[in-house]
Amino acid sequence: MKDTVLLFESRDLCYESNRYFIKCLKQAFESLGYPVEVCDLSLRMEEKLETVLAGQEKYMAALDFNSLVPRMELEDGTPYLEAFQVPFYNYLVDHPLYHHVGIRCGFSHYSVICIDTCHQKYMQKYYPQIRQVYYLPLGAAEAEFEKELEQKRFELLFLGTYEPEAALHEQLEDYALPLKKEVSALIDMMDADHALTQEDALAAYLRDQGEVLTEAEFAVRLNHAYLADKYLRNLERKKAVIAAEKSKIPFTVIGHGWDVLDELHHKQVTLYTGGVSYPVSIQMMADAKILLNTTPCFHGGLHDRVYTAMLNHTLAFTEDTPFSRNELADQKEAVLYNDSDLDTLTEKLADIYKHPAEIKSITDHAYRKAQAAYTWEHRAETFFSGIHTDR
Repeated sequence: MKDTVLLFESRDLCYESNRYFIKCLKQAFESLGYPVEVCDLSLRMEEKLETVLAGQEKYMAALDFNSLVPRMELEDGTPYLEAFQVPFYNYLVDHPLYHHVGIRCGFSHYSVICIDTCHQKYMQKYYPQIRQVYYLPLGAAEAEFEKELEQKRFELLFLGTYEPEAALHEQLEDYALPLKKEVSALIDMMDADHALTQEDALAAYLRDQGEVLTEAEFAVRLNHAYLADKYLRNLERKKAVIAAEKSKIPFTVIGHGWDVLDELHHKQVTLYTGGVSYPVSIQMMADAKILLNTTPCFHGGLHDRVYTAMLNHTLAFTEDTPFSRNELADQKEAVLYNDSDLDTLTEKLADIYKHPAEIKSITDHAYRKAQAAYTWEHRAETFFSGIHTDR
């Protein structure tokens, strides 16, 4: 009987976040009454893949995060997903341009889940070989220990790594001149217009150059220009963190690379330049009064940090975008800042910090919303009500 959900672990993502996501999905699916198996491919991969293949008749669906499975082959060269006739969902947690190799081939049972509606639209247009592309955000994670607002350890918290633009520019210098020119142009275009997606920037650039590409050629080209996305993410992240420091709120910054910035070497800033595991980061978010979130180049969705902050009575302080404005009530469920005018970020942070009663009101509203709509249990229900039912 096909009643079991199979969760692959084909790779480790940053801070082993995928292992935590899989743990949450497993619990959520089981709470709905579905048996779940986890297949960790970090050891004895070939043996485990063969075992799964031999017993595939029991699986109703299989999922993996940023999966390597679509790239795998049997000994005779047959693609694994051609032999594995179970509905397979590749859950992409960043822009599809980073996963071109794993999504360029279509299989009859292969679908993709995106966490951003712009990513979904991009895939629907440029990867028509993928059977279905769905939108499903990651779930909110609840910390093991809950604290009242006044008991929280961190006044203002930021979690995320920083790679200096100079180091990324050195990589750009190694590019052939045409690609270097193209990537530099995309960076300038998206830096000037924060609402511009990289795919729209590339389309505009190609029009200006009088260049016409097929959809398949465009997808390859965007993949080659990944450094534009990486550069902008780090640049905009740095700008937001420096603007937050100017609020003079005691500020804790956690992640590799931040110690190179002189602006953060002040007495009210505490730097932890080592990484923390994903479960630890959840507890730290729950131990913060305010979480600064930045997700540059992320136009049609919210980062899971926002959902997790809301579920743990932490004020989510995040970018004001058409998507976030539609999803969250500003000053009621979160505080939204203009990432094109970072002086307002500084001012908004300083102002909200002076009003703990308002923070308490916002976080109470946010918690109720997260409980009602953003948990992993809700994501699992949506998977079976709106995604897997299509088959």
